[in-house]
Formats: sequence, structure tokens, C-alpha cells
Amino acid sequence: MLFPGIKKLGKELNLKRTDSEVVGLIKNCFVKMYDGRNMKILELYVPEMDDDDKNNIIKKLEARKIKKYEWVSSGVKIIFIETVVPYSIKKIKELLDELVNYFNNKYPAQKPKCQHCGQQNETDIYCINDASLLICNDCYNKAERAAQNENMEQNNIKGNYLFGFIGALLFAVPGILLTVLFLVYLNRLAAVSAVAYISLGIIGYVKFKGKKSPAGAVIVIIAALLMVGVGVIAAYAVLIFKELKEINFDSLIFLFKVPEIQKELVTNLILSYIVSSMFIFFKFYQIFKEWKNKKSIQKPREIL
Repeated sequence: MLFPGIKKLGKELNLKRTDSEVVGLIKNCFVKMYDGRNMKILELYVPEMDDDDKNNIIKKLEARKIKKYEWVSSGVKIIFIETVVPYSIKKIKELLDELVNYFNNKYPAQKPKCQHCGQQNETDIYCINDASLLICNDCYNKAERAAQNENMEQNNIKGNYLFGFIGALLFAVPGILLTVLFLVYLNRLAAVSAVAYISLGIIGYVKFKGKKSPAGAVIVIIAALLMVGVGVIAAYAVLIFKELKEINFDSLIFLFKVPEIQKELVTNLILSYIVSSMFIFFKFYQIFKEWKNKKSIQKPREIL
């Protein structure tokens, strides 16, 4: 994610942006900044890093009462926890300036390494399948050829949307059981059923050779949404059979026509869709990105 604070800081530092990150070179360091859930994150990649460098970084973080960080290859990932208010952009800039100046003074003749091959060749920043990387020209050419080959292979893969849709429906059936169990025995409808519908639906779609594409992602979501409705209706049917103490479909149809029952059923259908849709469409966003037809390599853009 990328919120206004990080964008403003990136523009101030003359960096560039992708859909989710602010990236760029500051002196001889490669910088990535982005927002997480209740946090801001700074990734700093440096020319060299020995134990003394790590100790100096730890001291600088401790001086600012920053406790959460991770060592990454040729760098450090610093996590700024946010609770009630956003973390101060000014404080992030002050820390970033301090760290960049430290490494620029210690390794003035060196540059950050290529994040693919580890060489200190001529490098540039590219966004490869939504991930920002600092890579050399040779690795860029290899990544471009790999993306072209993958796109060609993806276009040639045969898939059937209808079979995929059937598979998504069939594999999502266990989600109905969850809906029934929660309503009959706990007297509530649980959003956990949506997890089953969409997660198992994806497996079923792939197993039945559904074509992985943005259209395929939409089909999986449609199947999951259909199963949410089927699950609620099935749960109410089981509840009525339990009250009747017999399986009688004529009585079931009659009771479903009673206005009070209809109103309660429709209300719970709406509530189920509202709650389930939050997770289903979050998952849709994930598989839509994953199943895009084209793998892309592009430069980060200006921050407006």
C-alpha cells in the first residue's frame, strides 16, 4: 500500500513510485518505502555491510526507540509501528538521512549491488511483476526474455472456463456444510464459510483445467458468491427439517413462502453477502493479479 505520507516523503527525496512503493537511489543506497497494516516500512540496501555496520545501525535504531527490524540481503528492513496516529514522516527522513550518510561516507566509491546476481555493475530500478528491484543490464535482459517466454507459454496454455466454473462449484460444496453447522448448532452465520468457498473454489477451478486469466478470476468469484447464497438457503432448509423432525420438501416450500421466514432469509442472505464479500473480493484482487495474462517489466514512474 502507498499512503500520502510516504508519497510526500518520496517526492521530497526525488524518488519515484510503483503502485505500492516509493523507490530510488539516494547517494550510494537503494531505498524502498511503503505502507503496511498499522506500520510504515523502510528497506535500505547498501554497498557493503559487515558486523560493525550492523552494530552501528542497531545503535541508531535504539537511540530512536525503534525495536522492530529485519536483516535482508545487503540491507535492513525497518518497521515503524503505528498505533493511534501515523508514524512521523519527519522522523523517518531523519533516520534515512543518517543511515545513508553513514554508508556513503564509509563506502564512497561503491554502489549498491544488483539484487539478482550480486555484482556491482551498472544498475537501474525496474518493477518486475509488481516487485521493485535494482538490477544490472545483463539481469534486466534475462528477466525481459523470461517474461516474454512466460507470456508466450501462458497464451498457449489451453483452458476451459466452463469446466473451471463447474470445478469451482463442486469443490466449494464443503463450505455449505460449514454454513449449515454454524447456523444449526451455533445459531449464527459465519464468514469462515466464505474462506472455504473461495479457497476451495480456486483449487477446483485449477483442478478442472480452468484457464488462469483475469476472466478466470471473475468466474471463481461468481462461483463463490453463488455458493454463499446456496449455503444460506441450505442451512435454513436443514433448520426447518430439524424443527419438523422430518425431511418434507412440500412443507419446506410452503414455509419458504411464509412472509416472516422469507424476510428473515433475505436479511441473512444480505448480511452473509456483505460479510463474505469482504474476504472474497480481497482474494479476488490477489488471484486477479496472479492470473494476469502479461508479466511486465517497467520503470517506476514520477510521483505526482
